[in-house]
Formats: sequence, C-alpha cells, structure tokens
Amino acid sequence: MRLLRLAGDAVTPEAIVGRVLTHDVGHGLRKGTVLAAQHLELLRQQTEVHLVELDEGDLHEDEAARRLAAALAGPGTEATRPVQSQVRLVATRRGLLRVDREAVERINHLPTVGVFTLVDGQAVEQGEEVAGTKVTPVAVPGFLVREAELVAAAARPVLRVDPFRPLRTLVAVTERLKPRARQLFAQAVTRKLGWYGADLLGVVEVARSAEAVRGAYEEARRRQAEVVMFAGASSIDPLDPAYAELAAAGGELLRQGVPAHPGSMLWLGQLDRTLVLGVASCAGFGRDTALDLLLPFVYAYGRADQLDLAGLGYGGLIEAGAGRRFPPYGAAPP
Repeated sequence: MRLLRLAGDAVTPEAIVGRVLTHDVGHGLRKGTVLAAQHLELLRQQTEVHLVELDEGDLHEDEAARRLAAALAGPGTEATRPVQSQVRLVATRRGLLRVDREAVERINHLPTVGVFTLVDGQAVEQGEEVAGTKVTPVAVPGFLVREAELVAAAARPVLRVDPFRPLRTLVAVTERLKPRARQLFAQAVTRKLGWYGADLLGVVEVARSAEAVRGAYEEARRRQAEVVMFAGASSIDPLDPAYAELAAAGGELLRQGVPAHPGSMLWLGQLDRTLVLGVASCAGFGRDTALDLLLPFVYAYGRADQLDLAGLGYGGLIEAGAGRRFPPYGAAPP
C-alpha cells in the first residue's frame, strides 16, 4: 500500500485512475472512492489530493467490512450493503440475540478493525440492526481480515438470533386487584407475552391459600402448560403458598431472586417439564424489570438455567439503562 500526495495541477488520469481517495473533497466525492477518469476535473480544482495505491492482497474498506460481516453472521442474521464504509448486520427474525463476546473482543484487538454489537441476551425484532463492521483506513492488508475470519470461524458463530417459541403459558394472579387494575394487568400480560408469541392459556385469579395455589399447579399440569407464571407471589416469605405447594405438587425451587433491579425478587422453579416463574407484583408487567431480561431466554429455549440468571447481572441495572433495549411492547399502562 502506497500513499500519494498530489497537487491539484499535477492530477492526471494516470495518477488517479484505480487509486483510492483518502479524504472528502466535496460535491459528493467522499473518502474511500475508487477514482476514475470522471473525477479528473473536480480533483484538479483542489489544492492538494491524497490517495492510496493498493498492493496485491490489500482490501478496500467496503470489501473488508463485507468480509468481516460475513464472518460474523450466523443463523437469524444477514449483512446489508456497505454505507460510508460500514456494513450493518440485521436480524432476519424476532428472537434472542446471542453474541460471543470473547470473539468480538479478540477481533477488535486487531489493528484498525472494528466490530460492534448489541448486548448478548437482547430480545430483537426482525429487521433490527444487531451489529456493525468496519475498518478505519480506506484500505487494509488482507491478512488482518483473514485473522478476523479465523477467530470468527472458531466461534461458530459470533452472532445468531434464536427464534422465540409459542410456549403454552398460564398466568396465575395471587394478588388482590381492583377491577381497573385487573383489566390493566390482563392487557399488559397479553401485550408482553404476546410479543414473544406465547400461546396464552389464560389469566386466572387464585386465592392466596394452599388449596387454591395447588389447584393452579394441577390446572397447569392438566392443560400441559410449558410456562406457569405466578404474579404477586412473594419470594421473601418461605411459607408463601406458591413456594410450599410447588414442592407438594412434585416441583422444586431452582432460584430465589435474580441479579437485576428493579425486579430482583423474581424466582424460578420447575414442575415436571413446566417452567415456573414467580413475580413479586402485578405492577411489574407494566414496566421494564428483571422479568424482561429473563423472558427472552424462557421463550427462546423453554427454560432458564443458573447460567442464564447469573448473566443478567451484567447490564442488570435496568433503571439506569445499562446498555439494554427492551421490546416495543407498546405504551405501558399507568
């Protein structure tokens, strides 16, 4: 790769054709342009022109960005065309974005190479941008991109979007609600779980008693629910019926509390093959909480394990943003 500096009056077809402009000169002629004879008159009007001549094996910035994007793209993602030397990757379906963070960091250790993504574990919409690639100069030695491709190949893949599944879901409310609050809660549940494609079996009100809660578990078993969600079930009180009757029904408590705020009192259990989620308050459905960090894993995999939960802490300070985006469920009820 050879850098060239030309005075405007020294610009000739032989000096510019096939070479790459390294700065903007106005009139829509931007850095990275592969020059042709048609650019001759405009360049002659400049005081000075900076160019680069590529050697065999060098890559133009657009081609480098295309190859980086192709190396990153996994199932559920695709690369767009270069725009101002960047290539963006978009989700081809609604789902859970998974990012190999270590691979991204290894690629970004390469000089002049840039890969940037959304947060791993993010719920994304079809068509949403999930990552971008670029190189800083107008051209780079090809071996840099080959190194990045080797890192990406070892990750298999760096990026993917796992689709959500229409899990059969039963919601049980153990919190006493006034009629208006009951209506708002049902709307929030339908909107939020519906975004993930949940097959909502119903929203049932259950008295806070052992008999009523046990009945809800039996109903979930009878209706072959894949997810049971208890709203208003306390994760602090070990004698809360949602806890005690889970064990009596043959289930087990997997995790009490999650490392995120607000919504840290969320709890997780298992009944046969049914995932049980406990949410401390019905009001949590009307805003973004720890539940919204966990739901993408639930509806992508039909389960959530300790590793999923432990990973929520990074970016789990929800009220401060922490780099998270949340699905567009619609306007939250007051």
